[in-house]
Amino acid sequence: MKWILRIGLAGLSLLAWMFRSAHSQKRETAVIRLSGNAVFSPFKLMFISDVHRRKLRSDMFSDEVDIVVIGGDFVERGVPEQRLRENLQVLGELAPVYFVFGNNDREIGEKRLRELLEEQGAVILDDESVELFGNAKLKLTGIDYFAFREHSVEDAFCKVSKGDSVIFVSHTPFVFKHVKQHYPVSLLMAGHTHGGQIRFGPFGVFDHGSLTTASGITELISNGFGTTSVPLRLGARAQYHILEIHPSPGIQRLAQSSSIR
Repeated sequence: MKWILRIGLAGLSLLAWMFRSAHSQKRETAVIRLSGNAVFSPFKLMFISDVHRRKLRSDMFSDEVDIVVIGGDFVERGVPEQRLRENLQVLGELAPVYFVFGNNDREIGEKRLRELLEEQGAVILDDESVELFGNAKLKLTGIDYFAFREHSVEDAFCKVSKGDSVIFVSHTPFVFKHVKQHYPVSLLMAGHTHGGQIRFGPFGVFDHGSLTTASGITELISNGFGTTSVPLRLGARAQYHILEIHPSPGIQRLAQSSSIR
């Protein structure tokens, strides 16, 4: 009987740990240098994805940022409208908000979600590129969840020119390879995988979230902020990212040289 009790206590302790992990969060920071020819002052971007059912509070976020990007699955079926509104208000108090749809967002009704996003001043990126800070060479490009539309990526990049410094956001990272092969892009951001959510050592349904740079292109895949199916995490802690964005080193030196003259 003692060993059964010990196993039971160990199991309860593990579940408590997993629940706590799912309801805390880690703030990840990084400095990103964009490729491309855009000249701009450094700025801070907050990236958050996969909030799902979690309730956001102002005291969770202390950084001063210039823009907030929501990488989809901000909500799902069963989330009260008031919570969604309050979550949007929390992020909107930080900075202008940009949003892309994930695979779960439409579960509460696309029309109503769009109304709430627009009511809170969020910009919905419907397979399109927008200029950041009035800079024609600095673009934020976002696509709807790719399963719901045709030609999402092609439409999103139709106003992007060669040499632009492009930040690309998609709910899923599974389009990253295609985007890198066919379009000019500097930074790619996505969530969706939850880092596997429940991992056993190195093993999980999906890879752990990561931030990698190769050939001047940076890829960010977040573990996400919330959970799906069960409110538990193991080995893939909830997270959001604060990115300090700089122009490419060559462009920065050129701008500094011009200002000296």
